[in-house]
Amino acid sequence: MRYLIGIGNYSMTDDSIGLRVIEHIAQSGLAEGFEAIDIADEGLRLLHYFLPETEKIVIVDAVELGLEPGGTRIFKPEEVATDKRSSGITTHEGDILKVIAFGKELGMPVPPIEILGIQPGSMEQGMTISPTLQDKFDEYVKKALIG
Repeated sequence: MRYLIGIGNYSMTDDSIGLRVIEHIAQSGLAEGFEAIDIADEGLRLLHYFLPETEKIVIVDAVELGLEPGGTRIFKPEEVATDKRSSGITTHEGDILKVIAFGKELGMPVPPIEILGIQPGSMEQGMTISPTLQDKFDEYVKKALIG
């Protein structure tokens, strides 16, 4: 099985882009050959998909990449390092790289993972994404489906 997973928070403008992309794919019937899943801000739910039968996971999320707002990069977790500080793993773990490392530490069968990182323009409170990300929304959907 292949999974396309969205992460984010609907009430924090561009932080919701991963959720909105996954929601669009699921509602439009575009999820062929994989399951589209919204795990919101509950990063530890990712561990549910670390199964022997999981072929691949593609994660869509707002990520600080140092790019212009709306820019994207597809990368593997092992290609980057986290700089988030936390006091440990929580049920609302916001650092997906730490969740993946936690799965490995537990000896779980971590499948190949790719992350479609989208550079946010705004992380303020708000229920809509920024115009920059809205203008590129179809591009994000296409990139997620290619993953």
